[in-house]
Amino acid sequence: MVDHLLENKSSIQRGVTVRAVSLGLLCCLVIACGEAYGVLVVRGSPMAADYSAGAAVFLFFLITLLINPLARLFTGTCLHGGEMATVYIMMIVSSAIPSWGFVMNLIPFLGGLFYYATPENDWANLIHPHLSTWMIIQDQQAIWKLFEGAERHESVPWSIWHKPMLLWGLFVMNIYFVTLCILVILRKPWMEHERLIFPLSILPLELSAKKDGKWLPPLLRNYLTWIGFSIPLLINSVNGLHAYFNFVPAININSYISIIRNSMTLQLEPHFEVIGLSYLLSLDVSLSVWFFALLANVHTGIERGMGWSIGPSQPYSMPASASVAHLAQGAMFFLVFSSLWSARRHLKDVILKAIGYRTEIDDSNEMMSYRTALIGIVLGSMLAVFWLAQTGLNFVSALFYFSLCIITFIGLARVISQAGLAYGVSPVAPPVFTVNALGSSSLGSEGLTALGLNFPWSADLRTFVMASAATGLKIAEVARLELRRLFWAILAAIVVTLVAAFWAVTSLAYKYGGINLGGWGFGGLTQLTGNWIAHNIGSPEQLHGWHLLYTGFGGFFMALLTYVKARFVGFPVHPVGLALGLTYPISRIWFSVFIAWLLKAVILKYGGARAYQILRPFFLGLVLGAFVSAGVWLIIDAFGGMSNWFTL
Repeated sequence: MVDHLLENKSSIQRGVTVRAVSLGLLCCLVIACGEAYGVLVVRGSPMAADYSAGAAVFLFFLITLLINPLARLFTGTCLHGGEMATVYIMMIVSSAIPSWGFVMNLIPFLGGLFYYATPENDWANLIHPHLSTWMIIQDQQAIWKLFEGAERHESVPWSIWHKPMLLWGLFVMNIYFVTLCILVILRKPWMEHERLIFPLSILPLELSAKKDGKWLPPLLRNYLTWIGFSIPLLINSVNGLHAYFNFVPAININSYISIIRNSMTLQLEPHFEVIGLSYLLSLDVSLSVWFFALLANVHTGIERGMGWSIGPSQPYSMPASASVAHLAQGAMFFLVFSSLWSARRHLKDVILKAIGYRTEIDDSNEMMSYRTALIGIVLGSMLAVFWLAQTGLNFVSALFYFSLCIITFIGLARVISQAGLAYGVSPVAPPVFTVNALGSSSLGSEGLTALGLNFPWSADLRTFVMASAATGLKIAEVARLELRRLFWAILAAIVVTLVAAFWAVTSLAYKYGGINLGGWGFGGLTQLTGNWIAHNIGSPEQLHGWHLLYTGFGGFFMALLTYVKARFVGFPVHPVGLALGLTYPISRIWFSVFIAWLLKAVILKYGGARAYQILRPFFLGLVLGAFVSAGVWLIIDAFGGMSNWFTL
């Protein structure tokens, strides 16, 4: 894929060095605290809210363009390619934690079910009696100040927060560890057997490329890169200036089209980072993404126009109808099943290696041995199910819900690795599907409340550690890093980011008052979840048959498309797009993927593979320009007092 990227590809590099890990941890601190301040206080562009990891791209660009050359100038040495790869891997893992990945969702939720309780919503009677007290904050004064703000110079009551933060931190660390163990087992099938392209790894690998004695990598010495870079930089800068000086005209490139008698609106929003990344996809994959998104829009619009549905739109599945969401969920289930089925021989070898029957199988170049990975999956899963059972779920429900979460994580990691989508969530959130599959009446009030309490890490899955770590392993493979050492670097990045993000979000809330901050954690998330819990407790139902039926249809259609794609060479549509649904991110990016698909199709038709390779720096420049300009304006707004939002 990229054959000139890093020096010494013939042997394992000593890339996970003390200075690389130290710089990586410093960047993790910047991401954890900077994302919290940027989203909550500045109300600017989220830079660590999705798999694009804009914060990591921005910081990595600064390291490549400024810090590394300056270090070489003044010290005579600088980070080599393997060390640069280590720093970036730590940053993308870190970017999956502080905001929509976990912490910014969790902190408001620990007290929000009390703060937003009113006589009208009756949460005090429907929800509060079923809360597991060890998971949340109960001190009314501490909760009030979390949302309203503490008095000037008043410190955060950390003694109240230590226990729930520690318990939630240990729990999510266990989840992250289980998913990393799963990645150890799936790495070889995905990277060596199926050879997934991991598009999100290409830009950092290009920035880490061999310099041949030059101060900058080839990508930053290509004029096409800077032409692409200048387009989002110019547009974002003009719009940023417009926020400060209203006589500067804004540049609005977004458009909207209403279809099917105004029952559905197509969002035509060019996002330059999405266009740049989607250019790296194969044509069948990019066609699949925008085609099925358009089809989902039409499907949802027809249902609304007819006034028919199988139920209300599901939380986090919107704007898709419930039927579209469950069709995509069934497709996601089949995607995971087919991925595991195609890797069945490898999985058998892993088990035999773990129990000592296939000692000739080499697992020395994995993050951990296969035996350790399998033990980690089993023990970690048992701990997770036990923890969930303590929150109020019965054992069967806890096992079903946790299994569903793991399937979702594998599915999203597979989609990100194969389709390279920087933005995407589960078509149906695991807690929501658990209710649909088991029925709210069988879960009971305690079980429904427990599912709601787990929304922060399993519902709004705009980013998650497993998918980011999968991209990191691809970078490590190309960079020839020592994976055993890299595992500890990733673990350190997770711990540092969790601690720093807990501190930053909580401190900012007590200083400014959560209801005065940006994002939606202190408002929409808690209220949506509380209303969802209260509705299901107040209106118990059996399992939702229509939802499960459409899930089965989705699995069947996915199987059919997979067969057709494998049977007929040249079939133009890849099945992966069916598994994406029409969630908020997909509804916003499909048009950008369409633009990239169209441009790439024209380039390949009239210029061939050579033209594609020549123009690739231009599209990578679009990605750099989008995130760098967003990062620069975030810093300007932190001092200037205005708010500009340039990312999704």
